[in-house]
Amino acid sequence: MTMKIHRSILWLAAIVVVFIVLVFCFGKKKPMETPVPVSTETNIEPVPTSKPSPAVSADVHTNAPIANAATTASTPKPALGSKEEGMLGVLSTYNDVPIDFYGKLEDQGGNPVAGAEIKGSIMVINGQRQGTDHFSTTSDANGLFEFHGRGENIGMMPRKEGYALASTETLFKYSRMEDHPYVSDANNPTVIKMWKLRGAEPLLKIRQNYKLHYNAEPIYFDLIAGTIVPSGGDIKMTVSRSPGLMSGRIRLDWSVQVEAVNGGLMDSDGQEAVTYTAPDSGYQPSDVFIFSTNAPNKWFGAFNQGLFLMSRNGQVYSKLNLFFRINSDPDGFMNITFDGVANTNSSQNWEGDPNTYQPR
Repeated sequence: MTMKIHRSILWLAAIVVVFIVLVFCFGKKKPMETPVPVSTETNIEPVPTSKPSPAVSADVHTNAPIANAATTASTPKPALGSKEEGMLGVLSTYNDVPIDFYGKLEDQGGNPVAGAEIKGSIMVINGQRQGTDHFSTTSDANGLFEFHGRGENIGMMPRKEGYALASTETLFKYSRMEDHPYVSDANNPTVIKMWKLRGAEPLLKIRQNYKLHYNAEPIYFDLIAGTIVPSGGDIKMTVSRSPGLMSGRIRLDWSVQVEAVNGGLMDSDGQEAVTYTAPDSGYQPSDVFIFSTNAPNKWFGAFNQGLFLMSRNGQVYSKLNLFFRINSDPDGFMNITFDGVANTNSSQNWEGDPNTYQPR
């Protein structure tokens, strides 16, 4: 009996010792870690890397948050993995580049456009922030202006009463991710054309869409009435296609011949949106769009084409975008859309409402 009591006392003592050791080892509290402060100030505007010329002033505004420089300097950045660090490095190296743009505004006669307001926007994606810096300046007596900043690209829009934009290129990409980053030269400024308006005339808005079954016979379109007619009108279209089902994998030969009725037509080279007078010359009776299986890299089931059109013996001058989609199913429909404007008064003037008209 005495032996059992001694053993119980020994076991109890052992348990007490283990408990004391556990309390000593794990009972110590670690000091509480202080969270890293994060800046919430976003009221610092970016400053251009170089000042504009004295003749042209530029105000900078931004709609994207930028960290306060003083706060950021004292705030440790969180550790990043190698992949994240690499991505930030790429953005910083290739997208965060100096943008120095030197431009000149000219009218259709090559004369400088002075006193025009030009609004510019620089896209910023540099790994630290993503947003847009907005600039505004005015062209000087020689039509010259300039913008300075940092970012990926710059877009701009000039405006002046009595003028309309006459250039399609108003976005310039400086990012080194581009095959050919844009470089502007102060000694050879980039020319942006402005069309000096000479007086608006009534124009007819053209927006017509047709769904037609395939027919090898010529189709005549009256753009003024917006109807298909037996003959005459403004455009004659003849479609040819191989029989059978057609798709991206099942490619068949097809073509469209577009003819001007009693006139001529020409490729607008993408200028239909910014040209306000019809060309004097260069018209051809017709144009043919061929999609052949012998040229697989140029095979498509549809096409868009900008056209300048003179029809009805010079009574009508139109600028159009033609969209055509061939019927993939022999029993399906061809889709044809005409979009643009026409002067029906034997005038080549397209200055109807250039500030609001935007052909598709």
